[in-house]
Amino acid sequence: MGLKRVLVVCAILVAALSYWTYAPLPPGYSTLSRTKYQLMMTSWKLAEVLTDIGSYLGFGTHEQLFRRASEFLLSKTQPADAEGVVSRETVFDGIRVRIYEPSNALHKSLPGIMYYHGGGWTFGSIDTVDSIAQRLCHETKAVVVSVDYRMAPEFPFPAAIDDCTTATKYFMENAARFKVDPNRIAVAGDSAGGNLAAAVSLRLRDEKFPIRIKLQVLIYPVTQGLDFNLPSMIQHKDGPFLTRDMMTFFTAMYIEGKHDHIDDYSNNRHVTKSFRQSIAKTYMNLEKLPKEFLSGYVKPDFPDGDEKLWNKIKGKLLNPYYSPLAADNLENLPDAYVFTANYDPLRDEGWLYAIKLKEAKNRVTIYNAENGFHPIANFIGILPESDLEFAEITKFVADNL
Repeated sequence: MGLKRVLVVCAILVAALSYWTYAPLPPGYSTLSRTKYQLMMTSWKLAEVLTDIGSYLGFGTHEQLFRRASEFLLSKTQPADAEGVVSRETVFDGIRVRIYEPSNALHKSLPGIMYYHGGGWTFGSIDTVDSIAQRLCHETKAVVVSVDYRMAPEFPFPAAIDDCTTATKYFMENAARFKVDPNRIAVAGDSAGGNLAAAVSLRLRDEKFPIRIKLQVLIYPVTQGLDFNLPSMIQHKDGPFLTRDMMTFFTAMYIEGKHDHIDDYSNNRHVTKSFRQSIAKTYMNLEKLPKEFLSGYVKPDFPDGDEKLWNKIKGKLLNPYYSPLAADNLENLPDAYVFTANYDPLRDEGWLYAIKLKEAKNRVTIYNAENGFHPIANFIGILPESDLEFAEITKFVADNL
């Protein structure tokens, strides 16, 4: 009788754990891929619990412990090193970087790629995007430089963009040392890193930097923090993986270095109603999105907003190096490749930015991964479906850089 009770309790616990950690993938993924993804998500959710416990016991702040746990998990799931790629670490004008070079093309004039990792400006590192950088190097035969920029909350905006700009200028000015053609350099990044790639492109143009970036590769980029009720934010508020709540948290931490007003961000009260209405027919005009993106979407009413909070943070929120979608001038920017994922809360702002770039007469290519999710690029070498989607990126870069 005692054994039966133990087995029943164990079965209930297993069922409860399975329900709690269940994380469905979009259509188009094999059973094996779904199993791998489920195991990773289970590990991720358990890490979140351990982070909460560690924070409660005083081992560090929640943010510090989550950063360590997430970076450990992401770095330990990196696939085997790509053949024909050698890497080394160094410092560019005070910024730590990791350089990836194709070993079989060291004596040619090569293209170069500056890469900025994702992680909501609060976690991630050159280790967590090691496989992405290696794959880019291998498939494009370019020298890839991955930047270890400062992160929030210790270093809120604009620390990250300052570091990425500094490292990029150094690389471009010293391209010959790395056997790189300075006229064939791209900036690239995923998620928050895509935001930084867009921001670096804008900043170097504004500063009239003498060497021009040839290509900006924006992989499901963050392009604004003004509205968390875009169709994709609501349709995919629970992920897969990236959620709407995570985005409001990341934004608060990057903008303010704290999350004291997280409820205001989550309920779109961090922006006043009058301002939100003023941009609804310009760069936040949802009618510019593909019709299929709006399917089933019911536009929420604009809340009144906290005017005191808005006045405090609007200087950063409207800064084009944080919200490139809000930039007054997007003319004369590098050619852009914008990769979005259909099952991603950030899908719509990526599209809106690509549209605005086109309206400013820039050359823009946009690719929407029909069954993609955020962060699909981090699953290369793990999910074959991710490999196929990432191949779209590397092919475009190889053909156009």
